[in-house]
Amino acid sequence: MRKYILFIFCMFFGLVISSQHTSAQTIVSDEQLEQVRENFLQMGIDEETASKLVEKVRNGELLDSQKPDELDKKREDLVVSLTDGKKYIEFSDGSRIEISVSNSSPVVTAFDYATGTVSYNSCQSGSGYKNCTIKVRYYDGIWDIYFNAKISLVQDGYDMISSIYNQGVDAVLYTVVEKRFEIVQKVETSSVAAKADYTNQFTHKSGLYTLSRTLTLCVENDNAYARLNYY
Repeated sequence: MRKYILFIFCMFFGLVISSQHTSAQTIVSDEQLEQVRENFLQMGIDEETASKLVEKVRNGELLDSQKPDELDKKREDLVVSLTDGKKYIEFSDGSRIEISVSNSSPVVTAFDYATGTVSYNSCQSGSGYKNCTIKVRYYDGIWDIYFNAKISLVQDGYDMISSIYNQGVDAVLYTVVEKRFEIVQKVETSSVAAKADYTNQFTHKSGLYTLSRTLTLCVENDNAYARLNYY
């Protein structure tokens, strides 16, 4: 009797796993997969690796570039400067994170798990200060998270985030709910950076999992940097 019950349980468990796998595949269209493949190729990923990554996407799996434990292994590499221009961080499965810097004299420093892009679009300088319009962005071929901000960098003084706006997310195969978009700390202090958070909830369209991501802009010591926090 016990063997019979165990057999039935194994069959049921197998059907559940098979059903989840099938549901993950059925929500992915060929057009979406082709777009994902094109995104990977544009990031410099070779054809064979891109195909393997597309299969992971088809099956509803997270890429290594999206896993907190894998990102944590790359913490020391997640740094980019103006001289770098654009930098790709590659993971064990071949997936990548793209970090880039453009215009003026931006500084991007990575903390925690993953960094984004800070691009200085325009700056106006005065006596001892610089007012800049910047764009903060993180991109991995699946998630494209970004927002704009106006900041003031004050020499021998405290930097400030004046405003944040034009937030947005492009996410292939995910539904996204904006949870928070706010300036957490408007003016830098002697111990705390000026900070703005953009938090979204990502739910895979198969319903297999839900994740939250916060793209953070920090401004301090006449510099700005972005990071992506994982929860």
